[in-house]
Amino acid sequence: MRTLTLPFVGLLLLTFITSCTSVKRFKSAEYKGEDNTLVDMELFGASLAQSGPDQPGRNLWDLSASAQTRLIQILNERYPENGQFTGALNQEYMLDGPGSIVDLTDNKLRMVFTISRKKDYSVIGEGGSRFSPADRIESLKFSLEIPEEYNLSFTGWNRYLTEYGEIEIADMSFSRSLELSGDFSSEYADAGVKSTSGRRENQSVRTRYLKLNGSISAKQIRMEAEGTREIDLAGNVLADVSLTFEGFPERLTLPVYAPGGAGSPLNLTGLNFVDVYVPRLKDLPDPLMATLTMEYIYRHVESGWKSFQEWDDRVAYYSGSVSKQIELLKKEDYLPQLYCLGIESEGEEGIKIRSSSGVVYPLQFIAYQEAGRFLAWLLDQDPGPGPGEQDQAQVQTEQIGVGPYTLMWNGEALTSQMLSSLVRLKVIPVF
Repeated sequence: MRTLTLPFVGLLLLTFITSCTSVKRFKSAEYKGEDNTLVDMELFGASLAQSGPDQPGRNLWDLSASAQTRLIQILNERYPENGQFTGALNQEYMLDGPGSIVDLTDNKLRMVFTISRKKDYSVIGEGGSRFSPADRIESLKFSLEIPEEYNLSFTGWNRYLTEYGEIEIADMSFSRSLELSGDFSSEYADAGVKSTSGRRENQSVRTRYLKLNGSISAKQIRMEAEGTREIDLAGNVLADVSLTFEGFPERLTLPVYAPGGAGSPLNLTGLNFVDVYVPRLKDLPDPLMATLTMEYIYRHVESGWKSFQEWDDRVAYYSGSVSKQIELLKKEDYLPQLYCLGIESEGEEGIKIRSSSGVVYPLQFIAYQEAGRFLAWLLDQDPGPGPGEQDQAQVQTEQIGVGPYTLMWNGEALTSQMLSSLVRLKVIPVF
């Protein structure tokens, strides 16, 4: 009998040690059913970064050292006056040849989602309660879907960010794991990743604390997150994706300036043009709506929540889902930022350009500053009172143009006399 006592005690001791190990996920677990009220999700905010054309010109500082030296020598010979020479140093020089078509339909969409748990501290300890301080969201899947009739589509992932780590993504789908290093904090405690209990356990579970999965299609993005020990998935999630609109062509004007004299600081020497694609707006509603759907697994701790370790928890699992219509973008968020010169009144058109062949283009600019600079040059074309009545009449009827291009207003060539009457002419958005 005595010979069996030592092995029996050793087996009992081994059973006790393994039952208390912190590597265990729980003491017991049971699936209790479905509850759609435990977790909620909202789109906290969304922003759209529109694409823009590359700088069409080059300046002195874009050149190599030898080219800079040679250009400075040329400018010094051409502009001996200090003011003109200084202005020439900062001048942008247009490249010869037609520019490539710029696509303004490609955009970067940043979305911030907020995932929250239902917390009711008034029912802690009550029978049948579904809340304890140790509860957490163990896994979730959510998707964002835009209607098929919208003329826009998702094209790729850029970034997926949570409070536990960040992933840089460059393909159509991803599946990676994040490993925490150093210290981390939760809602209830601060702890270290390599924390041990004194029994020198091999904490191999620490190699994966949060698993992220995702995929993307033309009309839907899908994301999945799975946490392990003591990792609650509640919080903010940031997702950066690329999306593109169906587009139609527009033409932008790129003025070319050279240093002027003391009385003419803006010397417009020519006009270049670049073709761009902008979003087709007539088929897009205001605002753009999307369907946000989430499925989750909720880990409710019925007992054992007084300790931070999870190995002694009696766990009840609940599944749930949330689906709602959300406002993704307003119209002003995706309108192209193009500008023209005109008057803010119904039925009035902006200034246009007519080529030597008779083709008429809208006068449009990619930046407000560029449009403002052209307007300053245009207002400088009003000569004011002349030396004689005959000379004054001739100047007033001269058409305003740049090289082979003539400026047009309401179907007629713009003259100095017409320009004098446009007292409310200013820079306004095209859309």
